[in-house]
Amino acid sequence: MSHSWWPSATADSVFLSPAAVIGGAGAVRDLAGILSTQLSITSGSVLLAVDDAVVAAGLIAPVEEALAAAGYDVYTRGGFGAEPSSDIVDAIAGEARAADVAAVVGIGGGSVLDSSKLIALLLRNEGGSADWTGAVTPGNGVAPLVLVPTTCGTGSEATRIAMVTVDGNKRASSCALFVPRVAVIDPELVASLPKSVIAATGMDALAHATESLMSTSASVLSAHHSMRAVELLVRNLENAYNGDRDALANVLWASHIAGQSLNAGVVLGHSLAYCLAHEQPMPHGVSCAIALPYCIAYNQNLEPGLARLLARTLTDGRSEDLRAAAAEVADLSGRMGLPRTLAEARVDAASIPGMAGLCARDYPRPTNPEPFDEDLLAKLFGSMETGDLDQAFAVTAR
Repeated sequence: MSHSWWPSATADSVFLSPAAVIGGAGAVRDLAGILSTQLSITSGSVLLAVDDAVVAAGLIAPVEEALAAAGYDVYTRGGFGAEPSSDIVDAIAGEARAADVAAVVGIGGGSVLDSSKLIALLLRNEGGSADWTGAVTPGNGVAPLVLVPTTCGTGSEATRIAMVTVDGNKRASSCALFVPRVAVIDPELVASLPKSVIAATGMDALAHATESLMSTSASVLSAHHSMRAVELLVRNLENAYNGDRDALANVLWASHIAGQSLNAGVVLGHSLAYCLAHEQPMPHGVSCAIALPYCIAYNQNLEPGLARLLARTLTDGRSEDLRAAAAEVADLSGRMGLPRTLAEARVDAASIPGMAGLCARDYPRPTNPEPFDEDLLAKLFGSMETGDLDQAFAVTAR
């Protein structure tokens, strides 16, 4: 495939990814073999950090049994919730320290996988998770990690980011060592996801892929992954939502590939999403779905070749116009029952000035192609009130 735009092949870049990505239906049941062959851990204690819903579905018991049969001491811990707090993470890390855990296996959605990263860090280093926010380089490294996603959106099993709530506020910890040695992509673990979860997490993955392609730090490899993830999601997400198992497996892989593209970082869309969720708590993927068309609008002044490429990919070849691409994204959300406006998300329009200030102050994105301007952001939020994309594109029109 030829492109009129592509990141410089001579620019400095660092691309992070798991050393091994093991896929296949039922792959998670061979964790004992993975620990042995990939991490050279043949005995000792293993922490299984798990999603409570996955436990309730009976998907963890076979994993525990297989590990125990192979001679590992298994410590299973759940209770992370949708937004794990530093208190929860620190308590489980303390238990893992006491058990002399040799490896951490995270099986769940983004909250469980992010918590697993922080627990692996705390197993080797002093302090609590609140002491390790921002960009960190732990002197003693992190414990061996295996991450297994059970949703098709966060891509956390491939990223250097771990989110944790500290004193009621979401904080990010960024560490290259959070990218695990092994990620396991098992379609069986997402086969019974509710439609609403497929929609929200799939749109989160689409936001990751789209935003990282717009990032000024996009590299040859991150852009390649972004493009492929968008292609897979545009062609499969709605079918997955409507019950197609093969399409859902493709969405799971797209989520992972989009997670790898996050080496370039997300941009304005995620900042908008955090502000929406601050005003009206909602699943992260839902807030990202609302925000993505407006992120595209605000960043419309991309290098022309990139703009055409992004639009063509988001519309599956039907248009090279970003306005059409933004509408396509919004329509996809709507067809899957997700809110598309502030009104539908029950976000009070009176909060618009506050959200604009919060976005500019607390969630800046230096790699966003368009500088953050609080007044312009207020206008952008205003266009989201009723879903007026023409008004949104007028905000940064030149």
